[in-house]
Order: sequence, then structure tokens, then C-alpha cells
Amino acid sequence: MVFDPRLALTFAAVAEDLNFTRAAERLGVAQPWVSEQIRRLEERLKRRLLVRTSRRTELTADGLAFLPYAQAMARANEAAQRWAGELRAGRQESLRIGAVDFVTEYPERTELIDRFMHARPQVDLQIHNGTAEEVLRRLLAGDFDAVLAFDTSIGDDPAFRVGTRVCRRYAALMAPREDPIAALSVAPLSAVDRHVVVTSPGRSDPVALRATYGALTANGAELFPAPEPNRRTIENLARARRWCCLKWTVEPEPRQEVGDMVCVPIEGNPLTLQLAVLRAAQAPRNSLVDQLVKIGAGLYAESMEPGLKSPLG
Repeated sequence: MVFDPRLALTFAAVAEDLNFTRAAERLGVAQPWVSEQIRRLEERLKRRLLVRTSRRTELTADGLAFLPYAQAMARANEAAQRWAGELRAGRQESLRIGAVDFVTEYPERTELIDRFMHARPQVDLQIHNGTAEEVLRRLLAGDFDAVLAFDTSIGDDPAFRVGTRVCRRYAALMAPREDPIAALSVAPLSAVDRHVVVTSPGRSDPVALRATYGALTANGAELFPAPEPNRRTIENLARARRWCCLKWTVEPEPRQEVGDMVCVPIEGNPLTLQLAVLRAAQAPRNSLVDQLVKIGAGLYAESMEPGLKSPLG
């Protein structure tokens, strides 16, 4: 004999308190529906399971005999619902990341995302690239859970905090071979006085640009923005005009010739860029962001090992 298992679940709910009203409330249905389900079950089993008077409800002998089976079905139903709920919650978990479009060329950014997806493959990972102003504004608005940008992108704004730094880049001066800077083994920042330095246009992240190049202008350099934030474009423009530019490396490197240009390390390595995972200071705790930060911190530790350029080459 096959019958609707919902009949047994209804019977188990009634038998728990021996009260039709409370069973209806627990099941979220009207009391007449509960009575109808019990009537159908008894009809199906051809057994009387409950005796109901104006004062109370009692289980019959057949009701007592059937109750363990009904309760087992109820427990199995609850377990199945919990499993389905956990499965749905796992699949629906999402991490929304805003990223400054300038950092897409960083291999560590790709590695960070790859490692997170490997650790949490069930998470719906959403990445939106944009300017620093846009992604940081949307981070505060709650549209994003975290932002990938430079640690200098937020300036001194207390509305943001650095979750972790992911990697670092060091700046060297690239100068024409005939420039006096090219003859130096290490260049002090004062060497840029009255030099033109080609820079990124800074449209994506003007705050980080000012933080990076402010030391050059303070030492007498004139900045000339390239037409696009592309390293090759910046270097080619400097080469064509016989101007200077910055060359970014994973770790400090000694003086070296690059065609008709020469890269010279800057004394004390004062100019650096650090890719970071940024969070809103007042945002609630987010375990997925915590895991992203943990992975990023691991990448940063790897990149800072003495003599190790980068885990990514």
C-alpha cells in the first residue's frame, strides 16, 4: 500500500502534543486541513489512530503502534530539508569584489583569485573592474564585499582599512643613456630635478598616483602623463622623447641597460606600490572576505621571502 507521506508527517505533528490547533500552527496550515489529513490517513490505513473529544485527543492502540514509523518519517523529512537548505546556502554564497582596472596586469591578482576559487569552488565569485573612485564608493555602499587596489588608493580615509597587502613593486628610474642619471649605480631622488618623468595618466587611481609621484615633484621633476596606463606605452614615450620614467620590478634590481635606456635603482627604494585587499571599516564580519585576506597574506609572505622574486615569476 502506498500513501502520501505528508499524511504521516501531519499525524506525527498532532501526536507530539495531542493537539490539532498546535499542530496546525507548527505546520503553518489551517486546523481543518490537519483534521482532513488525519481522516485521509485513517481511511487509507483502515485503522482508527486518534480519539478526539471536546476535551482532549488521545492515541488509540493502533495510533501508538503507527507513531514510531510516522516519527521516523518526520525526522527523515527534517534531515532532508536541512541538507537541501545547506546545499542551497552553499551554492548561493557569493563574494563580490571590486577591482581597479589598472591592476588586472598583476599576476598576483590572478593567483589570488585562482587560489580562492580552488579553496571555495561553490562560491559565486563576482568581479567588477572600474576606477578606484567607483569601486571604493560602491564598497562603502555595500555593493562590494572587498576591493583590490593599491594600499595608497584610500589615502588617509578612515572609512577604509587594509585587509592585507598581496604583493609589492619597486620603482627604478629609467633614463636615456646620455642622461647623467644613467651613469649612476644608485640614484638619489634629487637626481630627477629639472627632469621630465613620463607617468601613467592616473585616470583609474589619481589618489595612488599622487602618493607615488609626489616625491618626484617634491624633488623638482615635471610629470608628463602618457596617453594610456600601459607600461610599454609609458616606456616607449619616454624613449622617443628622451625623457625619464619609472620601471616597476618585483624586487629591487641593480643598474642595467635596456636598449638605449638605463634602469637605475633609487636610493633607499622610497617608491613602492602594494596591491592590497581593502575593506570598509564599518562592514560586518564576512568569512569569505576573511578567507580572501588570508590567501592574500600568504601570497605577500611568499613574495617577501629573501631572494625570492615572486611565486608567479
